[in-house]
Amino acid sequence: MKKLYLGLMGSLVAIMAALGILSLVDTNPTMSTENRPLTPPEFSWSGLADASYLQEVENYYADTFPFREQLMGLNRLLNRFYYYSGTDNYLAIDFAGGAEQGGESLHDVENALNGGQPDSESTPPTDGGDTPADQTGSTPDAEQTPPEETEDPPELDVPDESQATGIGTVIVVGDNAMDIPTATDSVIVSYADAVSQIAAALSGVRTLSLVTPNSGEFYSPESFHTGAHSQKDMIDLCYSSMSDQVVTVDAYSALREHADEYLYFRTDHHWTALGAYYAYTSYCAAAGFEPVPLDQFETGTYENFLGTMYTYTAQYPQSEALRENPDTLTYYLPVVETHARYYSDTTLSDGIPISVVYTKLDESVSNKYLCFIGGDTPVCIIETAVEDGPVCMVIKESYGNALVPFLTSHYSKIVVIDPREFNQEGLPTLDLPQFAAEQGVDDLLIVNYPFMINNSFYVDLLLRTLPDG
Repeated sequence: MKKLYLGLMGSLVAIMAALGILSLVDTNPTMSTENRPLTPPEFSWSGLADASYLQEVENYYADTFPFREQLMGLNRLLNRFYYYSGTDNYLAIDFAGGAEQGGESLHDVENALNGGQPDSESTPPTDGGDTPADQTGSTPDAEQTPPEETEDPPELDVPDESQATGIGTVIVVGDNAMDIPTATDSVIVSYADAVSQIAAALSGVRTLSLVTPNSGEFYSPESFHTGAHSQKDMIDLCYSSMSDQVVTVDAYSALREHADEYLYFRTDHHWTALGAYYAYTSYCAAAGFEPVPLDQFETGTYENFLGTMYTYTAQYPQSEALRENPDTLTYYLPVVETHARYYSDTTLSDGIPISVVYTKLDESVSNKYLCFIGGDTPVCIIETAVEDGPVCMVIKESYGNALVPFLTSHYSKIVVIDPREFNQEGLPTLDLPQFAAEQGVDDLLIVNYPFMINNSFYVDLLLRTLPDG
């Protein structure tokens, strides 16, 4: 056996040496496979002094290395093998436990707040029409009235499996990267039970649950959104396991009905604000509100957004397609005046002003999704111009951030809680029933996506918000 190992090692060293020699004597091409001109760097003493010459040599050598495309193709094949290896312990990137478990806020990004100041407070657009403030004097009835479907949902352009390459739980199809959850039924049921326990513990508060699918449900090859990967089945199991005290929100149908629109980013694991808007219309149907028409919102955009999917795959060749086709982030401004602050704990003693939607993020902020309520903070409290409106508390991970701005049309106050920021070693404690009572909460919305309802650690964090959790 030892001789076999030595033979294999010797063969590998010989191949590497041969490639190295060939790279030195090979006639280098003048055009890359991406149709970029390749020009050998010219030596200069000044370039050597400032290291620019060595960087140019390194880049040129990487582009002209012998059998470069064949080796990259082999790497892509191996990455796909990692995904299809039949194990849940993926050998490459395991997205579960990444950004969606820890979160990120503008406070974490140096110089992110435009000099430390939030944008000007949101005010209604001049041509925005009437706001629905007059419809929110009290908490509406909890009857669910799903929106009427006027036509069949659009056909999905389901790619063939051969078009997908896998990097752990992430697959890439063309310029679209998607994280693929796998159902763990016992954890999903425990999530539903945790939400039910919270609903029972908050006396006099209406509890609503919104679980949204992510992009993999609509745009991945069939095997990645069926069987154990079917997010619809995950949501159905979750909702059917909740108590009757919980009002469930069918965001799935609204998103499916508009699946041919720009509902999810291609380079980030979140939904776009448009996707969040359609979920908001489903929330209104469940909560008894009239949604604000989309054309009444003032909008703006951030271009060249490369999100978490690009960040997590940047060291793999699949990321090149993402980098060359970045996302556009479109935001929708609240139609009512808002004032918001975030706090480090529930004592609310250190409020820092923030914007519900940031319209002028500093260029240093690469994660443009942070424009929604400043990202993930322990507590964010939004006061609105909705007179005599009810109070809403939102428990969420980052998927909820893009949804919250739409809720400002219906509530006088919104209290946003990120349970990942509490009840762990070194973090403050949160007694959810007590804090909800102090804030006069009428509605509690718990919003998540499939990775979180399959995450036992997150379920435990939800339970820890209860006094006996």
